Amino acid sequence: MALSQLQQAMATLRITLAELQHKERQLDLLIQQFRAQLRRVPRQVIYGKTSLDLSLSAMAEIEERLADSLASRRRLLVVKKTALEELEALELIKRVDEARSKLETLRQQSQATGLVDEILAEIRGLEQFIAENSKRAEWAITASYQEQHLPG
Repeated sequence: MALSQLQQAMATLRITLAELQHKERQLDLLIQQFRAQLRRVPRQVIYGKTSLDLSLSAMAEIEERLADSLASRRRLLVVKKTALEELEALELIKRVDEARSKLETLRQQSQATGLVDEILAEIRGLEQFIAENSKRAEWAITASYQEQHLPG
């Protein structure tokens, strides 16, 4: 994936995450509102402001809306988790690409100037970073792909 494509994908994911967080805050407020309403309705019966039947009906409707809001929030959190995992995988790919570029630069420097111990140590560190994180990125992307495309 070219760097500009990678950056575009990361930017898109960040925008999506911001939208998801906004929606999550909206749902949290709605859930709070429904819970507050459920606490108030019984008092209205006790103090004679509404009939028992009307209050029971109102409570059932509020409970239904609350359950729907809680379910929507759970689904939203699944989407948010997936987006965060995707962003993490793309950031990992970006760091690996940057490490590869730096590694190439160091190799060129070492050939031009002769191998210096500091450069060799940095090269080894970068090679290890690339190997470990390439595997992590591959796993994250593969796991995500399998979750989306394999049955079960």
